[in-house]
Amino acid sequence: MSFLVLTESVDYGPVFVQEPNDIIFPTDSDEKKVALNCEVRGNPVPNYRWLRNGTEIDLESDYRYSLIDGTFIISNPSEAKDSGHYQCLAANTFGSILSREAILQFACE
Repeated sequence: MSFLVLTESVDYGPVFVQEPNDIIFPTDSDEKKVALNCEVRGNPVPNYRWLRNGTEIDLESDYRYSLIDGTFIISNPSEAKDSGHYQCLAANTFGSILSREAILQFACE
């Protein structure tokens, strides 16, 4: 007897599972990181890029930046450098999608 095993082989463009939300970061916080979350499904697996104020962020340009899956992390965030409007851009061979804008603001408590 033989069994046929079917795997998901349907290719499709990126679809959002989670888009980033606005963040108000307390300037006196003990937490030294900001995480902007973005999660996408797609086949093949989409790659992620992030934009700040409409310009793509070069992750290599600043040691404070890291990308884990789709989540963009800023270590030791600074109001002068990091406040602004962020968007997640996910793409694969079948298309690309751009998230809503998430605003990162800094506030004193």
